[in-house]
Amino acid sequence: MIDQFSVSLVTAVVVLVCAVLFIFDTLLRRPEQSGRFWAVGFLSAVLTTMFYVVWASAPETAWAVVCGNTAAVVGTGLMWLGCRAYNRRPVRGAGVVVALGGTAAAVAASVEFALGGDDWSGAVVMFGALSVLAAAASVECFRGALGASRTALPLGIVFGVQAPFYLVRVVIVATLGYGEVFDLWAGSIPTSILTVVLSITAVVSASVLRAGRVGVRGSDSPEGRDAGSGEIATIAGFRRAVGVSAQRASARRELVAVWVIELDGLEYIATAFGLDVGDAVVRTWRKTMAANAPTLAVLGEVGAERIGVITVVGSAADARRQALALYRSLFEALGSVEGGVLPAIGIGVALSDAVGYDADALIEAAAAAATRASSGVASAVLLAEPS
Repeated sequence: MIDQFSVSLVTAVVVLVCAVLFIFDTLLRRPEQSGRFWAVGFLSAVLTTMFYVVWASAPETAWAVVCGNTAAVVGTGLMWLGCRAYNRRPVRGAGVVVALGGTAAAVAASVEFALGGDDWSGAVVMFGALSVLAAAASVECFRGALGASRTALPLGIVFGVQAPFYLVRVVIVATLGYGEVFDLWAGSIPTSILTVVLSITAVVSASVLRAGRVGVRGSDSPEGRDAGSGEIATIAGFRRAVGVSAQRASARRELVAVWVIELDGLEYIATAFGLDVGDAVVRTWRKTMAANAPTLAVLGEVGAERIGVITVVGSAADARRQALALYRSLFEALGSVEGGVLPAIGIGVALSDAVGYDADALIEAAAAAATRASSGVASAVLLAEPS
């Protein structure tokens, strides 16, 4: 029979190795908000396992349980915050929720120990907090940029398993207490196995996700950066530019064209061929876009692996012609990058006479067409369908 100390030690070693690998990888890359949250989340996981190792070797150390419970809740919360940051969603309010969860876990354990509790003091509160935060992280993995990336699927599934697992622990404790049923199905050994699986899945998924995001992303400013001459605006800056341009064009009844250029597979190129190759592909992409887009066009990020363009055109045929010229320039430039492979290029074109002058509608229609185009099933340049 494997003893509790051995299980805790093996879990600690796995978590420590995963955390060191991810944090070392973080130091080699440019700063990125989601990566920073994930890195601190891994640090919290290391602290959690270390505290529990101390508890397993010396069960009378109440402080180790209090700190371990708190670190466990905060660590899962930080993984959730990293997912929200990756999806470009606000993290301030969610951060308050994580802080409250960690505080509740610490207070519950401390109070129960003060009242003569045992090793499981404060566990129910911790289980509840972990279930809620894991469920939130799982939901985040299936929406936005994470939902569009197949790499996030394993991470979402593991968080999706973690959430009901801790909920089951709460139900068992509330109905049967910490007895044989709890030890068999929801005790420390099953939890350690889940922790190992989650750690390995998280470090692989997060590393691949960040490899594809680092080179594509622009400013971390939540307000965004507006585009100037030769610059590529952030998501917020580009949406503002599309909104202003579309409003002015609507008053003059001019034909507005929004293109979304999607490169499918950047994260896999960075993972398979190295970060240097992935960065070279992204630099070439952005440089070629700035050099070959229409003269007065505004360029900006639309999301992971996507850049948008807005300009005024004379007709739908003119818009398609310019998009095809841009496609050919991108194909030639990206094909010349050494050491990598050519990503799938797709360009979606949304016209105001078919979609209207609403900025969000134009961008979303062009993005949907770009996704279809990059799949290789249809033409490399597709016009968005009328709304």
